[in-house]
Amino acid sequence: MIKALRAGGIALVMACTATSTLADAPSIHLSGFGTLGMVAVNQSDIRFIRVGLDHPGAESPDFGPDTVLGIQGNVVLTHRTSMVVQLLSRESPQGDYTPRASLAFVSHSLAPELTVRAGRLRIPFFMLSDSLDINYSNPWIRPPVEVYGLNPFSDLDGIDLLFRTRIANADLEIHPYLGRSYIPIHRDGKARLDRLMGVNLTLTTERFTLFVGHGESDLTLKWSDPNFSLLTAIMPAEVNRELSGNDGYATFSSAGFQWDDGRWLLVGEYARRVNRRYANSAHGWHFTVGHRFDNVMPYVTLARQTEDRPITTASVPAPLDPYLNGFLASRNMAQHSITLGARWDVRRDAALKVELSHTQTRNDSWGSYFPRGNPAITDPRDRAINMLGVALDVTF
Repeated sequence: MIKALRAGGIALVMACTATSTLADAPSIHLSGFGTLGMVAVNQSDIRFIRVGLDHPGAESPDFGPDTVLGIQGNVVLTHRTSMVVQLLSRESPQGDYTPRASLAFVSHSLAPELTVRAGRLRIPFFMLSDSLDINYSNPWIRPPVEVYGLNPFSDLDGIDLLFRTRIANADLEIHPYLGRSYIPIHRDGKARLDRLMGVNLTLTTERFTLFVGHGESDLTLKWSDPNFSLLTAIMPAEVNRELSGNDGYATFSSAGFQWDDGRWLLVGEYARRVNRRYANSAHGWHFTVGHRFDNVMPYVTLARQTEDRPITTASVPAPLDPYLNGFLASRNMAQHSITLGARWDVRRDAALKVELSHTQTRNDSWGSYFPRGNPAITDPRDRAINMLGVALDVTF
């Protein structure tokens, strides 16, 4: 796959430097997008984190969770074949901003209704997966973490098919896919999906979109933070086998809708993940309603994530209970929130967004927050947290 990405990058550079006067020269289109965003939490001993996407920040305000810069090249090779390469820079779980190839695929039209793509694609786990990094195209600063935090995988190294047809006054897209995916985790951990396969259905009219999807995969999940190392040193071997390893299996299902008539915006989504081991099983939902007043849209979002099954239900000796429960809480993102926000379209290619969120974590979960100090002393469980977010989104 690395060779394929390098080849794609070389091809893009060669295409961009080709003489445009040649009759058979590829058609090139370059575009970009970016967000400068910050979050500030009202409690100094915890910080907001997007698991699998960014590094827990030590600063307040923290610019890591939402700030992103992307450059995309679309190359039309023939009337049926094209190539897309996207380079993305955002804070990684390791705390750096090293650019990476977030897209690098070749697309070929087999028929007017059928397209095949191969390479590095976007995993379509959610209704808004295609625009997750292009924040300008979404109403919020970030999609609600109660739903979109259920599955942090973004890259699909594999192949997919896009079949599009017209049904009455609606467009139907059938989207099967297969491949694999990988993400790093804070403190040198890793997670991997192998033999991933799934299918999505999307029905779209002028104002309404309906989405349903399902995917399944083998799962490898290796935690490597110091607290986990200490935990495994004192836990029975049979418990450790349920907490981390390469023999997991996961399923993910989601459904969503969006109504937009130019004035009113309604968005709702539900998602559920089921894990055999290594990660908990949970479900989440969100609902947003917004109303446009010229170029300003205030909105309100309600969201909730609920744990269905912890990583393990094993019984351990009483002295070990606090340690195991603390670990399980740190991997449980259950919480509920209400967000009041406003989007101001400053110009055609720029939007300023402001959000104030009130979140309640559970007594057995950290939610979307991480301790600034020692987790043995600082505990994000059972807290009422206020968070301010400000972001400027641009496209170019």
